[in-house]
Amino acid sequence: MKKIVSKTIKIKADFMPPGVSFIEKEIKKQGFSPIRWAIVEVEDNILTLSISGFEI
Repeated sequence: MKKIVSKTIKIKADFMPPGVSFIEKEIKKQGFSPIRWAIVEVEDNILTLSISGFEI
């Protein structure tokens, strides 16, 4: 059984506000299958996300 991992990551958004599909695609690029996520900080076009999910 896979473990659920919680982590904070940063992604760059080329446009604001970013859509859900864009954010989930970027999370998957960083090696996670997201269960839940939340934007916790926005600085210019850099989003800080708190995520929980499976490592892929």
